Amino acid sequence: MKAAIERGPAGWRIDPGVTGIAIDSRAVVPGNVFVAIPGASHDGHLFAAQAVSQGAVAIVGERLDVTARVPYVVVPSSRMAAAELADEFYGHPSQAMRCVAVTGTNGKTSVVYWLTHVLRYAGFKTGMVSSVVNDTGLHQHPATLTTPESPDLQQYLAEMRDYGMTHAVVEVSSHGIVQQRVRHVSFEMAVLTNITREHLDFHGSMDRYVGAKSRLFEELSPNSLGILNAEDQYYTTVRERTSAPVMSYGIDQGQVRAVILEDGPNHSVVDIIHPAFRATARIPHPGRYNVFNVLAVTAAASWFGVPPDLLVEALEHLPPVPGRWHVLHETGRPMVIVDYAHTPDGLLQVLKSLGRLGRTAVWLVLGARGGRDHGKRPEMGRIAAMLADHVILTTDSPYAEDPAEIAESLAKGIREVDASKLYRLELDRTKAIALAIESAAPEDVVLITGRGPETTQHIGSQSVRLVDAEVVQNVLKTRIGTPEDMKSWRD
Repeated sequence: MKAAIERGPAGWRIDPGVTGIAIDSRAVVPGNVFVAIPGASHDGHLFAAQAVSQGAVAIVGERLDVTARVPYVVVPSSRMAAAELADEFYGHPSQAMRCVAVTGTNGKTSVVYWLTHVLRYAGFKTGMVSSVVNDTGLHQHPATLTTPESPDLQQYLAEMRDYGMTHAVVEVSSHGIVQQRVRHVSFEMAVLTNITREHLDFHGSMDRYVGAKSRLFEELSPNSLGILNAEDQYYTTVRERTSAPVMSYGIDQGQVRAVILEDGPNHSVVDIIHPAFRATARIPHPGRYNVFNVLAVTAAASWFGVPPDLLVEALEHLPPVPGRWHVLHETGRPMVIVDYAHTPDGLLQVLKSLGRLGRTAVWLVLGARGGRDHGKRPEMGRIAAMLADHVILTTDSPYAEDPAEIAESLAKGIREVDASKLYRLELDRTKAIALAIESAAPEDVVLITGRGPETTQHIGSQSVRLVDAEVVQNVLKTRIGTPEDMKSWRD
């Protein structure tokens, strides 16, 4: 009997009868090849028998299972094999399109959204893979990871190719790079927004985190383009690690620069200075950090030949990005902003932007994700103490961690800045949001950070639906809580 897959010197041979590549045994359907991946909490090798019972026709893994009743291929790296198999199974889809990778600590989702918008505005058929949605043109697949696992990513790229897409913009996380999810994706361009502290629970150190981001640029061909933030502290490090040409950008430094002519509460007017043109645009999003995002988009779009006049027109119609600076307001109630800011730098930038709103006081609802970098929590607390007038500490998605302990690590940072700083603990996130809104005066602003557009909160082994914007809308239209309690807290 001919094996469903074989691995030889020239690569993988996959039988036409194979129906797909799976790395989750629960998702295996008849005809799939199951790739067993050893993970941090679960070892896929332990589920090989389950995969076979569900119809897997071959197993790929890092150690041989002599009990397997189907062909079993042993490989040095299951993750690398999954990426190779998926690329082969779907017919190397990235080679049929002009693919862009966007990475960085903060801002990458905005750059992905806005670059996709600009390219579409200019008439290019463009697909998008992001932490919010995976839009292939044919379907909109929900996002569960910032960068999908390699079989899913290759499937989305194949859908784009088959639907006639000419460009694909892919959000690439450091996890996605280290775990080989984007291996065998042929990127013509890679964009770096910035690198600040994040994911040290996974990488272990900033050097390793920077190394992961840099790897994306190391793998660019000399015919590709790297777009780098000239004002990022790791600009030189990343630039030295790529053999591809580089285009730099920044407000004060770089080949693509901007003069901020107007820094409004809901917009920015910028004079964009590009080596090939100069143009003024009114960007419908506030904040210096968004100017950086726009410059990255400008550099990328110009490489693809978008004319300056069409580029400016597209920039002046940039859509909102889900969960980023989502403003909700009702007459007679405080302005409320929901934002995904979940890193020290992200929190710092969004709090700085609030100063342009001219509001009397800033109320901050702050939490931190469980199972993530513990060291960033006191730093976020210190930023909150310096830039917010009132802080309500609550849960984000604590997973297996004690929510009270997470909140205490945030509180420690607050006390380091100001031991008398007024903050309150409310671990029920819905109640915390209500408390902030009901406590704030109509002329104040309430900032709710950490989750942005996320729809599920994970507490222990439970997962519950929770959308910050929906909670806000309910609170703005109704009174929740005891007015007397709210008043005493406000006073």
